Amino acid sequence: MGNGPSIRGLLNLQKEEDPDILFLSETKMDERRIKGLRWKLGLTNMVVKDCNGKSGGLAIFWRKEISLQLWGISRIYIDADVVESDGFVWRFTGFYGEPKSDKKDRS
Repeated sequence: MGNGPSIRGLLNLQKEEDPDILFLSETKMDERRIKGLRWKLGLTNMVVKDCNGKSGGLAIFWRKEISLQLWGISRIYIDADVVESDGFVWRFTGFYGEPKSDKKDRS
């Protein structure tokens, strides 16, 4: 996510799809660097799990109108409840499995 073409691609996707919630995995960025994205995306709320060196990293962004309650975060997932305006609650889990095949059982 740290290069120009990736950022432009993400911003183009955001314009086309206009999601209320956006989950990113393998950001390869820390919170300080990813903070600027929320304004460009128009999704002002965010939670970030920093990358480890040049690998990993998770982020979830959501619109200010969305009620999102964070339940858990680790290096491989972000787990939350989303409460709709009518009170309906649904679970959101963004997951990024272990990329090394010999460690897949850890996921």
